[in-house]
Amino acid sequence: MQYDPHVEVGRFGQLDVCECIATQCRCGARPPFQYWDDDSQRCWCPCQSARRRLANVKELFRQADMPSRFRFKFRGDYSDLGPDGRSLQVARCVRPVLNIMTALVDDDREPQRGYLLLGPPGTGKTLLACILLNELMLRRARPGRFVNLSRKFFQQLRDTYSQDSEHYGKTFQILEHMCNIPYLILDDFGVQRGTEWETEMLYDLVDARYGDENFTIVTSNQSRAELEQVAGGRVLSRLVEMCYVVDMQGQDYRQFLIS
Repeated sequence: MQYDPHVEVGRFGQLDVCECIATQCRCGARPPFQYWDDDSQRCWCPCQSARRRLANVKELFRQADMPSRFRFKFRGDYSDLGPDGRSLQVARCVRPVLNIMTALVDDDREPQRGYLLLGPPGTGKTLLACILLNELMLRRARPGRFVNLSRKFFQQLRDTYSQDSEHYGKTFQILEHMCNIPYLILDDFGVQRGTEWETEMLYDLVDARYGDENFTIVTSNQSRAELEQVAGGRVLSRLVEMCYVVDMQGQDYRQFLIS
């Protein structure tokens, strides 16, 4: 399976089967992926299994709730260079992670330890997290989800207490889904208002994923000292055990765009 960025219409490219599968196709990529052989017998096309897997992966990408800016970003989309062609200082921190990521997505074993990406704004934390998630969904065909803690997550949970909401009474279902999904990004960790209710919801989520060893990527603009204040340090304690900690100090890429 591969991502083809070149399209004539639309903003994004498309996921497709690899060339080696496409050359064997005899059904014209039409469901149910069968063809008539020389003896007028209906047969399954050699591409059938790959195209069903492709349909599943497309649905996974649709359900991942990835921001448009980071949708379909893969290993080749990370650049060590700024807009002016100069090497970015933060690249020294990220390059080892990209090397680990290559081994991770190409390994047959499921990843158990995630990443805690710490650093100031504009150092590529969210981009790197999304690349990791996209690569895993593409290669493994297993579900992943992007959750921005500063926006929709807590509001969605609050809506479950409102009788006027379509999510009314679904607090447990939403949390259970987040706890059990194989791959999860928690973006902007530490920016929530820090109410007792929010802290407890966040702790329950991290604790469940910690206990089940589910792959989790966390990004934060906060320092480790600041994160230690969340839930009395209970959340950070779990994160540093379940994740590789990557200190992404460096230049703000966005500052290049306005200079």
